[in-house]
Amino acid sequence: MTRRIVLAGASGYGATYLREIAQLEARGLVRLVGLCDLQPLGPDAGKQFGDRPFDTRLDRLLAGTSPDLAVVATPIHTHLPLSRQVLHAGCHLLLEKPPAPSAAEWQEILTLSRHEELSCQVGFQSLGSGACTRLTELMAAGELGEIRGIGCYGAWSRDAAYYQRSAWAGRRELNGVPVADGALTNPFAHAVATALALDRSTGWDDIADLDVELLRVRDIQVDDTSCLRLRTARDTVITVAVTLAARTPAEPVIVVHGTRRRAELHYTRDLLLLDGQREHHGRTSPLENLLAHLDDGVPLHSDIAACGAFTRVLEHINATPEPRLISERWLAHEGDGSRTHIPGVEQAVRASAEQLATFAELGEPWAV
Repeated sequence: MTRRIVLAGASGYGATYLREIAQLEARGLVRLVGLCDLQPLGPDAGKQFGDRPFDTRLDRLLAGTSPDLAVVATPIHTHLPLSRQVLHAGCHLLLEKPPAPSAAEWQEILTLSRHEELSCQVGFQSLGSGACTRLTELMAAGELGEIRGIGCYGAWSRDAAYYQRSAWAGRRELNGVPVADGALTNPFAHAVATALALDRSTGWDDIADLDVELLRVRDIQVDDTSCLRLRTARDTVITVAVTLAARTPAEPVIVVHGTRRRAELHYTRDLLLLDGQREHHGRTSPLENLLAHLDDGVPLHSDIAACGAFTRVLEHINATPEPRLISERWLAHEGDGSRTHIPGVEQAVRASAEQLATFAELGEPWAV
C-alpha cells in the first residue's frame, strides 16, 4: 500500500527525512503529498520536490492534501501544537525526538493519539538497530547473567556556532515556552532512551529514583556536560555521563555489566561487542517501522506511550536548578576561542559508565 505523507520541517534535520522519503517513494511505499517549513526549499529539495504542495502552515497543508501520516521534524517547543494539528486531522504521526519538552505536553500528545486511535512513533532511531534488539533479547534471556548496571558515556564537541544556530538553541525555555535543549535531553537523548529500553524500563513508573549533575562551559541555560544516575523499578542502576565539551570527540557507547558477560552497544554504528566479540547489525528507521506497523501490525520501536521514563528524566532535569558554570580554571580554549573543552573529560565520562559513579564521586575537580 502506498501511504500519503507530508513532512513538517524540511530543512535542518528534516532534510534526513526528505532523503528517506525520496527513497521510499522510489520503492512505491509512500507518496509525498506536501511539505511544510518556514523557509523556502533548498535547491536540492526544490529540484526533486518542487512540484509538491508547499505551505508555511501545517494545518492548511493537512486540510488540502489529506495525508495518511505526517512527519514532524521541527524544533522541540513546536512539537505539541503541530502534533495537535496532525492528530486532529486524522493522520498517524512520526514525531522527532525528544517528543515534548515537558511531561504535560508529552501526556497531551499521548492522550490525543489514544483518543483519535492513531499511531504515534517517536524518532529514537537507535531503538530500530538490530544491535539494540539483539542485546535486549540477550539480557532478557539471562545470557549476560545478573545485570549489575548499565552505563553510557558520550563525548562530543560543539562550538559557539552550535548555540547560535537558532533562537531556541541552548535554552530551557523561550518566551515562556519549555524547550529543554540540554545535552541529556536532546543531543544525547538516544543514550538515555536506549539505556532505559535495554532494561525494559520505559514507563513513567519504571523509575524508582534519579539524580543529575548538570554543568556547562558556556553562557547557556542548559547542561552541556552532565551525569545522570537512576535506579529503575527493576533495581537496575543506570548512569549516563556525557559532554559536548570534549577535545577528542568519540561516538557514544552503552556498557551493560553482567555477572557472566559484558556487552558494549555502539548505538550510532549498529555495533555490539560481547566480551570483545564484534557483531554488526542492520537498522530499520522509525519511518519504515511505522509503515510496517500500519500495514502489517508490526510493533512500534518507540511508541509515544513508551517514552514515559525518558520524559520523567526530562521533567526532573527541567525542575533542577540551572546548570552550574564550570570555573575557567578547568577549561581550555582552541583557536579563536569558539571551541571550549574540559581537559580529561573524555576519561571522566567513560569512568562514570564503567564504575556507575557520578562525576563528584569520581573526584573530578571541575564537578565539585
